[in-house]
Amino acid sequence: MSREAFHLLVERYLENRCTDEEKEIIEKWYGMLDKHDMEDIAPAQVSALEQKLWDRIHEDALMVEDEIPVRKLKPRFKLSKTLITVAAAVIAGFVVITAYIFFNVDTKRPEFMTVAATDNINSVINNTTKPMIVSLEDGSRVTLQPKSLLKYPKRFSKTVREVSLEGEGFFEISKNPARPFLVYNSNVITRVVGTSFIVKTNSATHETEVTVKTGKVIVSPNSESLSFKMDGLLKSDKGVVLTPNQKTVYNASENTFATTLVDKPLPIAKNNKQVIKESYSFNDAKVADVLNQLQKSYGIEFTVEDKELYNYTFTGDLSEQDLYSQLDFLCESIQATYEVKGTKIIIKEK
Repeated sequence: MSREAFHLLVERYLENRCTDEEKEIIEKWYGMLDKHDMEDIAPAQVSALEQKLWDRIHEDALMVEDEIPVRKLKPRFKLSKTLITVAAAVIAGFVVITAYIFFNVDTKRPEFMTVAATDNINSVINNTTKPMIVSLEDGSRVTLQPKSLLKYPKRFSKTVREVSLEGEGFFEISKNPARPFLVYNSNVITRVVGTSFIVKTNSATHETEVTVKTGKVIVSPNSESLSFKMDGLLKSDKGVVLTPNQKTVYNASENTFATTLVDKPLPIAKNNKQVIKESYSFNDAKVADVLNQLQKSYGIEFTVEDKELYNYTFTGDLSEQDLYSQLDFLCESIQATYEVKGTKIIIKEK
């Protein structure tokens, strides 16, 4: 919720025009003032912000009280000192909470960074202009992009493999179901068993993008910060599950995931041109069979809106083309169109 929207909400509260849901939110914010979650904030940081706003609110409150008699002809609601005090406390509480989030974001850190000695941690930063390959003791590899930093223990624990990443890295993880692999950054935690994926963070936009090449990953927010969205104030985001050719972009400022297909989907199978050419060569094949083959090859779900299209047939060779070129060729021949919607591809008649 923006500062402007918040002030409008408080104004409605003062005029007794809030809905029951809005009143509940105001009361919950006010109740946060009594919690001890903010004890770690530097007093100077919070006190300065709170006092400055409190003085401004106090002045406005006095002005409102002075102006009330002027509006005797159209009285709507009599402002009491109690309501003014509560509203001021609520707004002050909003600033305190915001300061807490800004100065003290509760992000999780890998276990090895909290208990291990410094000499047991490897820290690799790529100061070159080319990608750098980092080999881990479990057989996994990380292709670290320029200006990126990777931290990891010299030896992983017996139950979990954890690393910390700043910047961008392509991970190729050795399969070991007994020891899941976790990649931490300031925004998200990416959990895998054996797969390959890319984690890329943009510090300027506070966004982290995770792209899966093989296997499956679970991406969860690495933050316990509060959400001020009215429809999600008391909800927590549990993250998303990604499979090959899917990506998600996590926006830390809004605590949201945007999940879709990658820009250039690739076949999941190994790059064997002979196999791909044979499997993409069709002769009077049903459209359903063609789409089933594409779905099997790319791991992407296709949905046909107009069932009549299943009665069409297709003849052609789609080998040596990327997925979207294949779809262009197929749809042109059966007078159809397609669109990407989330992680699905929708086929429909023109």
